[in-house]
Amino acid sequence: MSNYLLLIITVLSLMACRQTVSNKKSNSAVETQTILTRSQKMDTAHFWKIMDHGFEKGKFDNKLKEQAILEQLVKLTPEQIQEFEIIFQQMNKKSSTWGNYAAQTVIEGGSSDDRFYYFRCWLISLGQKNFDETLKNPDYLASLDIPFNEKFGFLYCQFEELIPMTDRAYEIVTKKDPAKDTTFPRPHADKLGLFYDSGTEMTGTEWESNDELAKIVPLLCKKYPDK
Repeated sequence: MSNYLLLIITVLSLMACRQTVSNKKSNSAVETQTILTRSQKMDTAHFWKIMDHGFEKGKFDNKLKEQAILEQLVKLTPEQIQEFEIIFQQMNKKSSTWGNYAAQTVIEGGSSDDRFYYFRCWLISLGQKNFDETLKNPDYLASLDIPFNEKFGFLYCQFEELIPMTDRAYEIVTKKDPAKDTTFPRPHADKLGLFYDSGTEMTGTEWESNDELAKIVPLLCKKYPDK
C-alpha cells in the first residue's frame, strides 16, 4: 500500500513539474513574441498594442515603459517604424484639447506648451483604454492612482521619452546616420505634413481662468484640492 501511495505522489510531482515548465515556456513565448509581423502594415490597432504592452510592463515608470516600447519598435521594419511615428503624431494632435490641458493644470499644478506636449505623450503611454476614456472625459484621470514623483516633487505626468523613440529605433534597425539621412521617422512625418509638436492647436471649449477648472474637471479638483 505504501509503495502504491509513493507511486501516486511521484506521478503527481512529475505532472506538476511538467506543467510548470510548460507555463514557463508559454510565458517566455509571450515575452518574445513580436506584436507585428514584418509582412503586416502598421496601423492604429497595432500601434495601440505596442502602447498597451508598454503600459502593462511599466505602468507609471517611464524608464520601464521606454524600454518595453523600444524593444517592440526595433523588431519592426523601417517602414513600420515610420508609420508608427505618423500614428503617434495623429494621437498627439487628437489629444491636444482644452479639457486635457485643464486636467494637467490640476494634476501637476500648472502647464505650458512644452509640458502639455509631454503630458499628451504620457496620455498615449497609458494605453488605448485610458487614452480613449480621457478624451471622452478628462476627469477620468481621477480614477487612476498617479504616483507622487519624489525626484520632481509633484505628480509627474510627462513622458518626453516617447518623442525621439521612433528615430532611435530607426537608427538601430537601419544603421543609418540621422545627421545625413532624411528618411528618419520624424523628418519623414514632417515632409508629409503630419508633424504636431508643442505648438499644436487645441480643440474643444477654451477656458481662461483656473477658477473654471472646478466645472471642467470636478473630480480631479476634488482629488487634488491643493493644486
